[in-house]
Parts: sequence; structure tokens; C-alpha cells
Amino acid sequence: MHRIEAISREIRKIGFQCQQCGACCRGEEKASCVIVSPPEIDRIIEATGLERSKIVVPYPEYIESDEGRRFTFEWCLKNEDGKCIFLAEDGRCTIYSARPWICRTYPFALDGDSIIISECPGVGEAITPEEADALTACLLKRQEAEEEEEIAVEEVFSSHTIPMGKTVVFDSRGMWSIHG
Repeated sequence: MHRIEAISREIRKIGFQCQQCGACCRGEEKASCVIVSPPEIDRIIEATGLERSKIVVPYPEYIESDEGRRFTFEWCLKNEDGKCIFLAEDGRCTIYSARPWICRTYPFALDGDSIIISECPGVGEAITPEEADALTACLLKRQEAEEEEEIAVEEVFSSHTIPMGKTVVFDSRGMWSIHG
């Protein structure tokens, strides 16, 4: 309980109030990559009815291996014309109830017990104790989900061999061959 209280207290000191400006949903794909896990992808598919290939792309940084093997870890939400594909013209998120953890907790993340803060115009604004507690709960759930995903990806990675000349993505559910 002490950890939750300490993080919430720190968030209250920092302050945050979403300005609903959508700045966090814009930017070049590589720079503003929203990493999503398979369970998050499932929620988005369920919420939108879209196919996986219409929602995500492989994480854009590849590791080159021997004999033409290339791989990357995880998936990112698609970004078109410098904005997330789920950012509507009115600046609202079209998958708000199914949005990924990173979107739920932005501009904050946890590195162990340390809070990392991304640039955002809402940082420094007043936040209620209840809002800080809710954000803290989301941050801790996000951290747990990310740790579980990382462990599962490590297991998948260590149990697969990339076929010669192939490019693949590793996530918690397997090794996915990608074309192009």
C-alpha cells in the first residue's frame, strides 16, 4: 500500500490534467510509436471490428541477424499522415474505452518505482487525489502487464529459430513472419 500512496503523492506534486489536445496522438510513426500487446490488440479488434492488419504494424526497429534473418519485438498502432489512426478529426480517440495502457497513463510511465514523465502540455496542472489514485492504479496495472509480456516474449524468442531470409515479429503469442 505504501508504494501506491508514494506514487500517487508524487503525481499530485507533479500535477497533470489532460488538455485533450491530441498532441500525444501525433508525430512521426517511429518517434510516436504506441506499443501494443496481443491482449490490447484483441480489445481493439473487439471494439472496432477491424482486422489485426488494419490496426498494427511491426515495431519499426529491426535487429539484423545472420543469413538474412531480421526480427523485432512487439507491435505498434498504425500511424497515418503523422497521427494515430484512431485519432478523429475532432481530436478525440475513437477507441477510448479500449485504448492501450500507454494511452491510459500518458504522460507517465514507471521505471521500477520511479516516475518517467513525457512532454505534455497538461503536466503541472492541478490533479485531485482521486484522479492521482486512479492514474497510479493504471500505471501499476500497465507495469504488471508490460512485465508479463516481456517474460512471455523472452520465452517465445528463446524457443524459436528464425528461418533463413525471413523477417519476423516476436510477441507473447509467437513468432510472426512478415512480408515486405
